[in-house]
Amino acid sequence: MNSKDYRSTLGGVTPSPAWRQRTLAAMKAAQGQKEPRRKPLAIAATAAVLALAVTGGVWLSNRTEVDPNGPGTARTPEPVVTPTPSAAPIGTDSERFFIVTDPSQLIGSNPTAGHLYELTELPVYENPIPTEQQQRTLLNQLAEELGYTVAQTQWTPSSGEDTVGRDPILEAECTDGTKLRLQGLYTLELYDAPDLAAVTETVQAHLLYHAMTPEEMLSSSHTPPQLAYETFESYRSTSGSSNVTPRTTWTMFPNVSDTSLEERIYCYSFLRMETDGSTLTLHLFPESTGVSLPLRSPDDAQAAFRAGDYWGSCCTTRPDEAQIIFVSLEYDTSPDQPYFQPVYRILFVQSYWDMADWLEPGVDPSPFMGVGIAYVPAIDPEYQDEVPYRRYFNDGLAHHTPEELT
Repeated sequence: MNSKDYRSTLGGVTPSPAWRQRTLAAMKAAQGQKEPRRKPLAIAATAAVLALAVTGGVWLSNRTEVDPNGPGTARTPEPVVTPTPSAAPIGTDSERFFIVTDPSQLIGSNPTAGHLYELTELPVYENPIPTEQQQRTLLNQLAEELGYTVAQTQWTPSSGEDTVGRDPILEAECTDGTKLRLQGLYTLELYDAPDLAAVTETVQAHLLYHAMTPEEMLSSSHTPPQLAYETFESYRSTSGSSNVTPRTTWTMFPNVSDTSLEERIYCYSFLRMETDGSTLTLHLFPESTGVSLPLRSPDDAQAAFRAGDYWGSCCTTRPDEAQIIFVSLEYDTSPDQPYFQPVYRILFVQSYWDMADWLEPGVDPSPFMGVGIAYVPAIDPEYQDEVPYRRYFNDGLAHHTPEELT
């Protein structure tokens, strides 16, 4: 399914009458509660929001490695000028970045564009390690919401704090052959579905449901928010071939431009749907009450990156020479971390990244360029011991430190 067909399919989806009836009942029950706008933390687990994220990652510059928690999200537009190439430094082979033809796709619709310096604090949400029973209860609820019947399951316990595998995993096969994989309490992967497009109706309904307050849902005069779309394509070359293989990710999320910047970041980070056309990963809102903490400045985050202190699957041996092309603020929802917290997402390029060195012989490198993504925790470093940040890649911490540069 190409992006045009996929967008057309999603655009024509409307919530079913049965779903609307259940939703309105839940909304009426919640009407007397005084909760902040678009903060679904008090909503019952059976109506938990679902947003999709791509699985399997996107292709990196080293051809063989895949980022399991990679961005996979499109973020649009400003033209990027490729720097004039210079001599590559020692250690180039160890550098990692995304190979793209349109770097503007990585910039996109982040609500902090043009507003990066307006926020001084944001909430941090706990990501507890659940019990097997908590996962089984939640998986059954989610399966019912999605219209599936679980036939058999297999549970893998947590490997402990501060490790890959911190989140326990409950896998299920449904009666129609669809596979479900619940990681922790906030990530549900769905694959091998006989008709993946049909699942999008329920998912879109959840997106719209949690983008509105109870009053807005019940109001006949209120117009639901529009759904925004993003597309991201990354490439790898096929070994021994002059062809390159694209990997495309489509993203959908509610455009809640009439709300506060904090709420827009919250919805943009948690209330989103991403798919590569064969697999869906659904993220649920954190149910814990967030604790607001001070943010470090964007300038401080960029200084940390240039000093070599950053996170992510991408890396460079000379961060001090990198050309930073875009900085945004969002929540990191990747698995196995103890807290969901805001991070600065820094896009960068290097003048010595010559695509001819990274593509197979015979591939014309001119349409391609490399773009790296670095993550820097946005919480003031003074509070980082209280809410430690974690991001994993290839079964280890994806933390780059200044000591690696010496």
